[in-house]
Amino acid sequence: MCWAVGVTSWALVAGTAIWFERSLRNGAVVTGYALFALMLVLSLFNLRKRLLVLPVGTVRSWMIAHGVIGVLAIPIYFQHTGTLWPGGFYEQIIAIAFYAATLSGIAGYALERILPRRLAHLGGEIIQERIPGEIAELRARAEALVLKAVADTGSDTLGRYYAESLDWYFWRPRFLLSHLVGGGRALRWIEGHLVALRRYLNEAERERLDALEALALRKNRLDAHHALQSVLKLWLFVHIPAAVLLVALAAWHLLVVNIYAR
Repeated sequence: MCWAVGVTSWALVAGTAIWFERSLRNGAVVTGYALFALMLVLSLFNLRKRLLVLPVGTVRSWMIAHGVIGVLAIPIYFQHTGTLWPGGFYEQIIAIAFYAATLSGIAGYALERILPRRLAHLGGEIIQERIPGEIAELRARAEALVLKAVADTGSDTLGRYYAESLDWYFWRPRFLLSHLVGGGRALRWIEGHLVALRRYLNEAERERLDALEALALRKNRLDAHHALQSVLKLWLFVHIPAAVLLVALAAWHLLVVNIYAR
């Protein structure tokens, strides 16, 4: 339904612009004002997200409307400019802002459809701001476990291996790109190191290694959450500034055009 309304709206704007052009008027005036109006409406979505208490539709319905209007703005923009890349310097800056806002919006829509499902598959609710603290806690527990193993068993094999390899893994989030694309590099790294180490340990040390493996797997899940949640937030740091810049540039462009038109 929303997409049908969007296509119908674009057809009306395009038809009106063509009618103006055939009537020896400037059709760019219609598409220009229509495009600026769409930009202002799109800007309202961020305001709606901040004012969740307002009973003006659900966030989901606003997101759908935001996507429909954003897609509607693309053909109107090209009809307004008549080209993929304008000639004037100021118009080129507007084009850069438009492409940045549009492409980041499309990317964000795809990410919002895919990544939350993968986060749900990981299981558990983990707040991103708490992940560094939880990783630090896991590192402290791993170090305490290794030190106790060395003291109890009288062998430093596990301690030396931890210092040479596993300490790197527990220090901060790792394998972020692999987690982002859904790869299993982190699990293979953990398994490869622990299997290689296990053959050199005695029975008491292997029990400590099993506990260390549980901590490593817990951290692997934290790393995956960190990678996916970071991307879900970071794309907005491109989309929102680009959208704000676009509205500001378009407003100035509209003002200048009207001044020179008089």
